[in-house]
Amino acid sequence: MKTNMLSRVADGMFWLNRYMERADGMLLTLNTFYILSFDKEMNDSLGYKPLLDYYTDLSKNQIVQSQYDTNFVLKYIICDNQNSNSIKNLVIKARENARGSQDKITKELWEHINSMYHFMNAPDLSKKLETHEALSIITELKEDLLLYNGILHVTMPRGMGWCFSSIGKHIERCLQTISMTQAYYKPIHYNLDGEEDLLYWRRLLLSLSGYEQYLKSYSNISHNRKVVQHVIFNRDFSHSVICILEYIDNYLNYLIMDNNSSEARTLQNQFGRMKSLIEFTDYYNLTNKQLEDVLEETKKQMIQFSTDFSKLFFSYT
Repeated sequence: MKTNMLSRVADGMFWLNRYMERADGMLLTLNTFYILSFDKEMNDSLGYKPLLDYYTDLSKNQIVQSQYDTNFVLKYIICDNQNSNSIKNLVIKARENARGSQDKITKELWEHINSMYHFMNAPDLSKKLETHEALSIITELKEDLLLYNGILHVTMPRGMGWCFSSIGKHIERCLQTISMTQAYYKPIHYNLDGEEDLLYWRRLLLSLSGYEQYLKSYSNISHNRKVVQHVIFNRDFSHSVICILEYIDNYLNYLIMDNNSSEARTLQNQFGRMKSLIEFTDYYNLTNKQLEDVLEETKKQMIQFSTDFSKLFFSYT
């Protein structure tokens, strides 16, 4: 199997991009919630709860106690050493994977990851997050992650390493999209015929980089069903579930086109079934229960696919 020689490096590239995508999604969500927390006219019933629910291991009680505590959330999400999913720890883990794959990534990418690593390890970062500098730190990190994606896209060769890193990125993005969507539909019992206004959906759409595109695509309509159409079924939206699955499908086909093993065929069939679940769902006639089931089942299957993909290509036991 042609990937055996690359398994350690492939594993590193898969997780490098997965960790950076997680940091990117988390920071975008944090930035959205932080900016909107200044809007006193917003009915902010959830606070930072969706962010803390998905991206942290805090208990339900800890989340309830801290969901409106901006100072705690900023430090815990950005630079808490005890939070394995803090941006600081994700960048550290990404850098370790980049070091192991250094002969397969570009010099520009390595230097940028290194620069982010030193920024995140500045001794005064935590204290600055308690001051007026918090917003400029979030903005700088957001730009650094945007730059990371730009350097990756412009400088990396489109070979097997690119496929492994892209699949890692898109698995992470898919799980983010589904989990954040669930966070906003669950409190309203997945009611597709409800009349929640645009202010309710603004946080979700901004967290997925889809607010502007949504406004340009839909107007004067009931948002509850249209938001689902946008974040799950819109092939032109890069964070939608169907668009993400199409990317993974292309990269997976490339990786296994010369692999005739039964495990590879099984993995491809497994992915095809998951993609069909979204592809052949009639969202115009979707019921509340179907929406809840489709989201939960797709998330479950994506987690299983990620595990089986790693077993096949990275020799995990």
